[in-house]
Amino acid sequence: MTKIPVPSLDPGRYAETFAVFVARSLEYPQMVAELARMTRAECPEGYRMLDIGAGTGQVIRALAEGDGRSPGHYTAFEPNPRHAAALGATLQQLGLPHQVHACPFSTTTELGTPYDFALFSHSLYWMEDPAATMLHAATAVVPGGKVLAFIAGPYGVHAMFPLFEPLLDRTSPMLQNNAMSSLELVRGLRTRGVEPDLRMLPTPIDLTGLFDPAGEAELDEFISFCLQLEFSTLPAWLKRDIVDYVRGGCVTQDGCLYWYLPTAAVTLSGQCAVPSTTRT
Repeated sequence: MTKIPVPSLDPGRYAETFAVFVARSLEYPQMVAELARMTRAECPEGYRMLDIGAGTGQVIRALAEGDGRSPGHYTAFEPNPRHAAALGATLQQLGLPHQVHACPFSTTTELGTPYDFALFSHSLYWMEDPAATMLHAATAVVPGGKVLAFIAGPYGVHAMFPLFEPLLDRTSPMLQNNAMSSLELVRGLRTRGVEPDLRMLPTPIDLTGLFDPAGEAELDEFISFCLQLEFSTLPAWLKRDIVDYVRGGCVTQDGCLYWYLPTAAVTLSGQCAVPSTTRT
């Protein structure tokens, strides 16, 4: 079968479809509760926080305005221009001392300032080597500090890629690799001799009404974000197959239609030792 050419999302379209996905997601309360629990238990008063891939600031706002421990100083990396601008506005509103780097984070990023806590909130999909990137952040976290990564579990969206990606010929590179999950991250850490802590959060997406005729445009945007491509450009038969896959994974609860996409909370200790040899 001839592969189907399709463009991946560019930064502008990424931001647009991200907004659709976030509006449907019910994972943030559970993520913020986990973040609040950890900052209360692990972080001192006035702690310094590093947030890598901070997005629009939704998580730091929830932490600062909720029952977690708000940082004394907040440093963020956010390469998407739209998101970086929104993040800056959020931090100004919160009155939180901060520094925002509107550029990518990588294993070569210099981090001179010691931090007490580092966060990757669904940002490791952008990294060439997520495990190495997480370990690099750990080198800038003080002993006893924590590095927390929220990342999709190996379900739902992750499982779509081996099913549908072989049919596609992307005409532009994928910005966010949604084929990455906690499975690959944990394996990458273990090959480097590091055993992380893993907690799986039962996080749903509310897709109520999205399969109705009136929801077709929003459904296109939602799936575009999931697969990181322009879903509306795909042939009708493939769109039906993908929609059927998503709909088949949904359950009805209390009059709502939920697609469960468990989020993993993966945690490392600051400055964790990395042996010179790796497992095979």
